[in-house]
Amino acid sequence: MKKCIIITSYIEGELRQLLSNEQPGFVICADGGYNHASKAGLVPNFLMGDFDSLTERIQPGVEIVTFPSEKDDTDTGLCLQAALDLGYRDILIIGGIGGRFDHAIANIQLMAGAVDQVERIAIKDKKNYCTVLKNGGLELSKKQGQHVSLFALSDVCEGVTISGAKYPLTDYTLSRTFPLGVSNEYQEDTVRISVQTGTLLIVLSED
Repeated sequence: MKKCIIITSYIEGELRQLLSNEQPGFVICADGGYNHASKAGLVPNFLMGDFDSLTERIQPGVEIVTFPSEKDDTDTGLCLQAALDLGYRDILIIGGIGGRFDHAIANIQLMAGAVDQVERIAIKDKKNYCTVLKNGGLELSKKQGQHVSLFALSDVCEGVTISGAKYPLTDYTLSRTFPLGVSNEYQEDTVRISVQTGTLLIVLSED
């Protein structure tokens, strides 16, 4: 399954390092995300946005899609929709977590809105990796110094189970209004997370 990488305007960390273990099949830059790509020597397939944060000169061969500044969606949201329209079901958004908090929340909502259309969708920066899980399960490999947090994005997430962690849960109902799942730790080399009904936000963070 080929992966689509979306590079946002705000990135905490160095782009080359964030992409070191990734094998993108397609790269889309959201507006000023092109500044990061250009400095890293990466030529994207698409450059999309209203270009209010673009400073680098655009290289030949990049397909440009321009949108008005007054629109209902964010530049990252438009890039995500383009990735979905192109048939990508493994999507990684680079950046878009730190900086403006409203855009970080918007990106979490975008992931939740796309969860039924993808196999995997995530956001990544230097110290954080966020993904969503709906009615399913996944396994996480231990990384030293990394915290594991679970948040309900739906009103409730039923049948939440987490094993291999310091604070396990079994068939638990998480509420969107109480962050019981914040800041867990690895107890074993692998943490297993599952949810029977609902959409979970899974956040892996380093200090």
